[in-house]
Parts: sequence; structure tokens; C-alpha cells
Amino acid sequence: MKNFSILGYGHIGKVHEQAIRDTENANLISIIDFNLPSDLDAITYSTLESFLQEDTTTDVVVIATPNGLHREHAIRCLKAGKNVFIEKPISLNVADAEEILAVANEKGLRVFSSMQLRFSPVVQYVKKLVENNALGKIHMVNVQCYWNRNRNYYKLREWHGTDDMDGGVLYTQFSHFVDIINYWFDEVKCVNSRSFNFSHSDITEFDDSGYVDFIADEAVGHMTYTTSVFNKNFESNITIIAEKGTIKIGDQYLNQMLYSDLKNVCCSNKVSTEQKNFHPEAIQEVSDALFRKNESILDGKFAVDLVKFISAANDFAKENKLHQMNAYEVSHS
Repeated sequence: MKNFSILGYGHIGKVHEQAIRDTENANLISIIDFNLPSDLDAITYSTLESFLQEDTTTDVVVIATPNGLHREHAIRCLKAGKNVFIEKPISLNVADAEEILAVANEKGLRVFSSMQLRFSPVVQYVKKLVENNALGKIHMVNVQCYWNRNRNYYKLREWHGTDDMDGGVLYTQFSHFVDIINYWFDEVKCVNSRSFNFSHSDITEFDDSGYVDFIADEAVGHMTYTTSVFNKNFESNITIIAEKGTIKIGDQYLNQMLYSDLKNVCCSNKVSTEQKNFHPEAIQEVSDALFRKNESILDGKFAVDLVKFISAANDFAKENKLHQMNAYEVSHS
């Protein structure tokens, strides 16, 4: 059994708390945040500094603070001798992500990232199809994420909507979908991107919608995303078009098999699950990996690949906006 402490007790911190309590090989030691409730069944600290000075039993610190603080908090914990389990994204740029791993390597410690949708039975099923070449040559991969994030969402959390703390919708809302493409394929590379702000221009410092073109091994990939859907989330899905089949999985947590037509493969419709929360599986994976000292599908190196992809997408989007602006100025000069 490994001992966990949680840094940050907002919405996602509470999710991790319950996941730790629900996992047999994990034990919750403490929670670190200011203005914590007085009835928590854990040791509480109001600052990270006091925790790092006094704690002697924590094996893993769950970093559940705003995105823009992940680098600082992770490195401080690593330098104090703690392994870290960082909520997605591991950081908001590649240099920070690589620095986190470098410090961990120097200290002989582990970095994990919260990429819990990898434990969805549907995601695992498609992973095995790809690994076993059951789909043959994969031609296309399409990702669609049509969500709603209204004004109240951004008002509830003051750090949401900012470039330096939030980082944008690809990081905060849709990074799990990018991660699953990284999980299924050996080499995923962003080759182009465009972004737009349809309904949040007076709310966020970044665009709310866009598309990304990518290559996944030899397959052509395309992702369309938005947080501007009217009223509520509409749908999320990933479709694979391949030589020996077509498959579509979906729901916000990628726990549903929506369509399957596969050559010489049956019963794929049975892999769907009503389970949506895979955080306990992630906590168990981290605890097991530390106990057995084996590699993990949550290792930080995979989280760096995610940051590389989204950073490239954001860079392409900015370049295309600049080209469009310059073209407009030339045409009207």
C-alpha cells in the first residue's frame, strides 16, 4: 500500500480524494489547501511549505492545482523526495514538462499523469485491435468534441479562461481525447490547426473552437472541437476507418461502443460500460507501479507527448491567424 496526499482541494481534488478512499492499495494521508473544511478525515495543511516541512509518510503527492501551477508544485514536491501524480495536463508547455521529468530522474523518483480514460474497457479494446493488427491498414482517425462551457463555468473558477493558468480548451477540456490517440498509435504528429472564438471572446483569453489535422502512424487524422454548443454538451466520439473495419466509440468518458463493423471480430458491442469514473483505476495503477517498480501507462513521458501535440496545435493556430491577418491587410492596402 502506498500513501497519498492531495495538493489542491477543488472539484478535481475531491474526485482524487474519493478515488484514493475507494482503492484498496492506497491510503490518504493529508490534504493541502487553504480554507479546508474542519471535518476532513485526513491531516490538513494550509500551505505546501508546511506540508513539505512536516510530512514524513507520503509516497505520492497528487497535484490537483490550476494547470499553470503544475510545474512549480511538482518540482517542489520532487525536490522534497515525493513522487508526483499530476492532474492533466502535466504542464502548459514542453520545456516545463521536460523539466519535471528531469528533476524526477535526478532524484530517482516517479512522475505519473492523470490519463485515466486509458482504463476505459472500450479504449482498451480498441488498443488491442490496433496492437494485433486486427483492423489492417488504418486509413483515417476522426475526433469530434462538441461541448458547452458557459459564462457561469468560468465565473465559478477564477483561473479558468486565462492563458497562464488554464491554457485553453485543448488542455483543459479535450486533452483526454488527444491522449487516447497517443495511446493507440506509436507516432502522432500535429501538422496543422485553426482556431476560432465563437462565443467566449469577452470571457476567455483563448479561442473556444477549432480543428486539428494530424498524422497517426500512417493514418490521416482530423479533430474538430468546440465549447460553444448551445445549452449543454452534445457529443464526443472517435471514429477509425480501416482496411478491415470501422469503429466508433464515444460519450464524454469514451466508455461506449457506438458502432462496430469488423472483419472476423464479433461481440465488440459487449465492451461498453456505464462506468464513467476511472480515477480509482489510475490510483491503483500508480500504487502498483511504485510497489512493483515497473513501467506504467500513466508514466510522465506519455504526458509530455500530449503537451507536445497541443503546443504544436496552438502554435499552428496562431500562425494561421497571423497569416490571415496579414493577407487581409495586404488586400485592403
